[in-house]
Amino acid sequence: MPELIEDQAASLRRLLGGATLHSLLFIGADSGIGQSALVANIAHAMAQCGQSVLVIDAQPQLRSGARWFGLSPRGDLAEAMAGERRLDDLLLHAPGGVTLLPAARLPDAPGTAAQRPSGARARVLSELGSRFDTVLIDVPADRVLHWTPAAAHAGAILLGSSEHQRSITAGYSALKSLSWQNGQQRYLWWIARATATAPAEAAYRKVAQTAQRFLHMQLGFAGAVPADPMVGRAERMRRPVVEAFPASRYAAACAMLAARLSTLPRRSDAATLVWDGLLGFEPDPDASRAPMEPRHSRSPDVTHLTPPNHGRSARQTEPN
Repeated sequence: MPELIEDQAASLRRLLGGATLHSLLFIGADSGIGQSALVANIAHAMAQCGQSVLVIDAQPQLRSGARWFGLSPRGDLAEAMAGERRLDDLLLHAPGGVTLLPAARLPDAPGTAAQRPSGARARVLSELGSRFDTVLIDVPADRVLHWTPAAAHAGAILLGSSEHQRSITAGYSALKSLSWQNGQQRYLWWIARATATAPAEAAYRKVAQTAQRFLHMQLGFAGAVPADPMVGRAERMRRPVVEAFPASRYAAACAMLAARLSTLPRRSDAATLVWDGLLGFEPDPDASRAPMEPRHSRSPDVTHLTPPNHGRSARQTEPN
């Protein structure tokens, strides 16, 4: 049996060895900012542009992003990993080309286990790797430790806040925790329910300057999502805003953010590394240093995904 498990893990690496995976990990430190709504709308926008999109939904069922597509979870990834259910019985196929996979009940902190993955787990990840080229992972704040192995090799980690200080402080705490776990990564910040461009950018600069000073990292700006009454109306209709009200301010912001995120550089080894994180392997420190495009290089098409000039940083105290 050990030989079979090793063979399946090796097959997964061969399958994904030359593949590229566009992986985005959304981590919500403030549960009231609308992260699942953002993930659902970005996923829909990406699918409409031809990407094969999987949303791994780690939110509890009551906050599941499936509601944005008129769907209800009928199981959890943990059941497929344990060999109790077929993967196809759990996948939720939404109108517009997005596929959702509930994953709220995975065991805690799989990356701390020394055991090799079971045959069922290797088969599940092999199937997922062969079907999707884009994966968005929607993670609540209290599940950050579980997803650390996947976060270590994700194409980008997106954290957000509103313009209010309490929300900014909660988001920064999550950023600090992730930086201690994973070191340098491509971290991006987004602002929820923005009232205007200037306050949103000011809120971002506050976090970015603090992160640069105390964490010695650059924090990119993904963009701002405006407060918009069409969000509540679309949620009641159980449809993504970008599909129900494409002319709304919120839909326009999500479509722009999806386009920007789609231009981020991809690593040729990202597929294997991210799926390894889901399988429960400890991240390989050497693998994370593999040659790749600079994480914070400026792209002519991504003008808002790099931090502004921090030369005028004011004296400040690190948030708790």
